[in-house]
Amino acid sequence: MRTALALATVGIGAAGVVVAVGEHTHLRPTVTLVQAASVTCLAVGPYRAPEPGSTGLPPGLTLCPSGPVTVAGSGTVLDGRDVRGGIVVEAPGVVIRRSRITGDGSMPYGVRTTGDGTVRVEDTTLSGDFPEAAIGDERWTAERIAITGVTHDGARLGRGTRLRNSVVTAFAPAPGAESDALVVDGGDVTVEDNRVEPGRGAGSAVRVTGAPDGSAVIRGNVLGGGRYTVHEDAGGPGDLRITGNRFRRDAMRGPLRVSRSAVLADNTFDDGRLVPVG
Repeated sequence: MRTALALATVGIGAAGVVVAVGEHTHLRPTVTLVQAASVTCLAVGPYRAPEPGSTGLPPGLTLCPSGPVTVAGSGTVLDGRDVRGGIVVEAPGVVIRRSRITGDGSMPYGVRTTGDGTVRVEDTTLSGDFPEAAIGDERWTAERIAITGVTHDGARLGRGTRLRNSVVTAFAPAPGAESDALVVDGGDVTVEDNRVEPGRGAGSAVRVTGAPDGSAVIRGNVLGGGRYTVHEDAGGPGDLRITGNRFRRDAMRGPLRVSRSAVLADNTFDDGRLVPVG
């Protein structure tokens, strides 16, 4: 029975990964998933679509504890994990769902793609100490996630990234840290239908540093806080579109500081008044 189980599953323990091989087990401090098609916590139960408007980990779920994870198997699904540290995605087609990822300072990112890695993160909460960002690099999509109480950047959106229907709130910046909720630094980026309110001490709700190989679209979001809520650095993308967003009136200096080339349309404050351009 144990041998059959070894061929079918890889189980994740609180200190690392327990990989069963025949009649033996080995404990590794970092999880490496090579061929696993699905690593599902049975306690979490069958997948059910979340309630409308849900963000982050759905309530009432029992998760399986895990240490840091490296995913090297194409198409791997991680479901129902309580990860301490972070997840590195090296393979294409990875899915992370119904999980909690808590930073303890040991991993620079909560979720990060490297090499050929692509990942979809959904119904997941990320919080704690990530020295770089809760989620980052290129070719990732996140839907219905919650990023809250992080010490550094919330999300870094490189080439080919999407953030939708999510919340990024209540930052806890580390002493001396320049923390931005969202940092757009690549092309083909979409930030849509999110609530981004990092709170006091954050640099910007959205900071645009560059998108040399495509467009950056920021639309339909609720945005607040920061010195400037949306700030574009000098030399930012030539195709930056900021449309249909609702701005809070709580920025320290102003809602927008962007270049003349940015496309601005239908951005309003809570009271319905248009956000001034320029």
